Amino acid sequence: MTPSASFDVIGTCFDFSIPIQAIHDCLSPKLSTANADPKTLFFSWFYAAQRDFTYVSLAGAYKPIAEILRLTFKRACRIVDLPADAVSDEDVAAVMKAFKSMTPREGLKECFDGLREAGWDVYGVTNGGVETSLAYYHNAGIDLDEDHLLSCDSIQIAKPDVKVYENAQNHLSKQGMGAKNDGTRWFIAAHAWDLIAARKAGFKTAYLDFEEHDPVTEVFGEFDLYAGSMEELLRKLKQIR
Repeated sequence: MTPSASFDVIGTCFDFSIPIQAIHDCLSPKLSTANADPKTLFFSWFYAAQRDFTYVSLAGAYKPIAEILRLTFKRACRIVDLPADAVSDEDVAAVMKAFKSMTPREGLKECFDGLREAGWDVYGVTNGGVETSLAYYHNAGIDLDEDHLLSCDSIQIAKPDVKVYENAQNHLSKQGMGAKNDGTRWFIAAHAWDLIAARKAGFKTAYLDFEEHDPVTEVFGEFDLYAGSMEELLRKLKQIR
């Protein structure tokens, strides 16, 4: 049986340094007067947008996450005490453009290449759009096609609805990737909330700690594998194989 590794994309495979820098470039002087900083604004905006993305989906009114991010940026700025007229449409456009230019986590290409060399098939399962997500991988020099990238947009359901992960399981079956619950299908994410749903759908789970830092097992339970880098993840997955 060919093992498979399904990766979350935004935050797991690609980091946020470029959009955070764009917020700094556009708004830093104004943020300093509000006693806020670009990183704090970014994560308060991004995490709230993830919440809204999921809640809108649960309410049966799905919208792509890029649209939610764009439309809620000014609101996030107001929450950190930037007045509405301090943020222009051009500022929003610059931050959203930067979001499309995110760079890979250190060691991502080596991890994907190493898994494939060891006989694994590699997939992405993302809240993001197909075109933008494939561009992330292409710009990072990583070969990934549409058969290996699953977007929530295609089924109009947001993570972490278990249907997203069940859809991934069904896709893996069609691709001939082992069988559900046979231990050969892994889901990798830097978000514990991602992995609890993947686990429920029958995936083995691997947690990367470079975004949340603490898996908070008292809330999310134990995962099958923990790693602090792509290099460590590759080594541990190859040992399992």
